Amino acid sequence: MSVTVSRRAWLTQTVLAIGIASLLADACYEGIIPLLPALVTSLGGGAAALGLIEGLADGLAAVFKLWGGTLADRTAHRRAWTAGGYFGLGIFMPAIALAASIPAVLAFRSLAWICRGFRSPIRDTLLVDDTDPAFVNRAFGFQRALDTVGAVIGPAAAMAMVAAHVPVRTAIAFGLIPGLLAGVLYFFVRERPRTVPPRQALHIALAGLPNTFKRYLVGAGIFGVGNFSQTLLVLVAIHALTPRVGAVRAIIYATAFYLMHNIVQAALSYPAGVFSEKVGSGRLLVASFCGFAIVSGLVAVGSASVLAVGIAFAVSAMSTAVLEPMEGTFATELLPAERRGTGFGALAAVNSVGDFASSAGVGLLWQAFGAPLAFAVAAAVCIAGAAIVLPIAARRNVAV
Repeated sequence: MSVTVSRRAWLTQTVLAIGIASLLADACYEGIIPLLPALVTSLGGGAAALGLIEGLADGLAAVFKLWGGTLADRTAHRRAWTAGGYFGLGIFMPAIALAASIPAVLAFRSLAWICRGFRSPIRDTLLVDDTDPAFVNRAFGFQRALDTVGAVIGPAAAMAMVAAHVPVRTAIAFGLIPGLLAGVLYFFVRERPRTVPPRQALHIALAGLPNTFKRYLVGAGIFGVGNFSQTLLVLVAIHALTPRVGAVRAIIYATAFYLMHNIVQAALSYPAGVFSEKVGSGRLLVASFCGFAIVSGLVAVGSASVLAVGIAFAVSAMSTAVLEPMEGTFATELLPAERRGTGFGALAAVNSVGDFASSAGVGLLWQAFGAPLAFAVAAAVCIAGAAIVLPIAARRNVAV
């Protein structure tokens, strides 16, 4: 028997609350991220230090993403755990304003990313559980779109404060307000009653994941090794701009690049979710992998060109708008409901390990051998990841 579902059925109170919480959380940390290069530089660091801070934060978060995913499958209190992760992020990320050394920046950045990583797979299970299966694509697209609206508000506020000569540390501390409000939004999230399965050892839970999903994890992990942090792209922009406009204006203009990146991403995330219902989330995901390879190639050949860097930001924005909602949507297609949290956690952990390797690796290669080699390696690795995921994506049926 077929059931007719309203085209608005997917926009539940839970989906809306999660989306707004994501907006506020991104306004918190995305307003801080473009300021990190300036803060790290003021503390005596360079590309290697920034890459290591970003990479180590992602690497440490990987374990907690895996824990959060397995916890999502065996707890009846997903909402409370997710809210705690949001509150932790909202406290530790603005606390970077108190850092007097690069190790202190690393510590606060890592604690914030551990909280963010831990709550992400649990949040995604809450989102999927309260969404009709026919509309999971657009629910993820909507959540990622609001997430990116916050990523527009944050850099815009940061850019305005720096332009108004507000100290960088004060601008970072300002993130405390939206960061804490994000956690409050989880009072409005509905958690559906469910039977909690017996606890399993982590290795048994991971072994029970479908083989197709495991192959997807391999491809996603390899791609992640080349998908460097956007903070490094901001640093590329600062280096390209400084000889032309000076150090202070270079920070403002580089933040503006980052802001435009997030505006484009916000505008395209929801349409990407809807479009994927016709062409397949896996196919769009592979296209986004290739997009990031193009970004790396552009920077490899034109890191000193403002035009090339601007185009790289634009392509990165379009690719990210597809990547973020499609990762979760494609994983949902490959995972049984009872393994969904573990699968989301494994995917998030693999992504974090890749982020660690890419951010730290690209930063070190850049400082040791120059930008062309560093970003050329990143491009090659992104292409390798796309080649592994493509056969899995091509075999998936597209719902009409």
